[in-house]
Amino acid sequence: MDTKLINRTDIEMFPGNERWYRIIGEKLWKPSVTTMIGKILSKGDIYDRWMGNQPSYDAACQTRDKAAERGTLVHNLCEDYLKGKRVYAEDKEIAKRLMSFDHWVHNYNPKIVALEAKLIHKDVPFSGTADIICEINGQMSIVDIKTGMAHDEHALQLMCYKRLWDHIYPSKPIKKIYGLYLKGTWISKVEPQFKEYKDNPFVIKALYDLWTWKVKGGPRKEKPYDT
Repeated sequence: MDTKLINRTDIEMFPGNERWYRIIGEKLWKPSVTTMIGKILSKGDIYDRWMGNQPSYDAACQTRDKAAERGTLVHNLCEDYLKGKRVYAEDKEIAKRLMSFDHWVHNYNPKIVALEAKLIHKDVPFSGTADIICEINGQMSIVDIKTGMAHDEHALQLMCYKRLWDHIYPSKPIKKIYGLYLKGTWISKVEPQFKEYKDNPFVIKALYDLWTWKVKGGPRKEKPYDT
């Protein structure tokens, strides 16, 4: 397996409110998987109720942004852990999430192929970055780390990453896709949720078709803009 195809330095990302990727030197910017999903799906009733119970929209945004920062920190620490670095967190909740990750690693013994793999292919109209590409019990797998609750949109995200990977490595297709939910509220038992999702190519096509209808277009030749 030529890891140069996934550990690439020739991919450019436009980091606005929406994320778009392109290969440096090529014209087309392709939407990230999360950009497409964010335009099409709501975050669900639980999120809507949570928003409605906040004292103000600004307060809700501040809480949301703090949660996003916490999630990014947990992702980075998990990546460092897999690279053999020593990780540490003073915050008890983050520490518990790291303990959950350590529990998962020791129980499933993943053979790491790539971390934070930027995925883009000329024949796929979207792009994205997968958290963990690995082998679990000899099967090629994608694992996405989450610090919140399980949602259906996570399945879509993983299915799209699988589509990208399978185009890049048709001889080493992904067999399993998982969401790894790291809890920070457990009391006495370390209990990460490791949820397998099923692939459905028809859903991926529907997602892309709905997104192109919503934004009135597809990959762009011009530089993407914030929306």
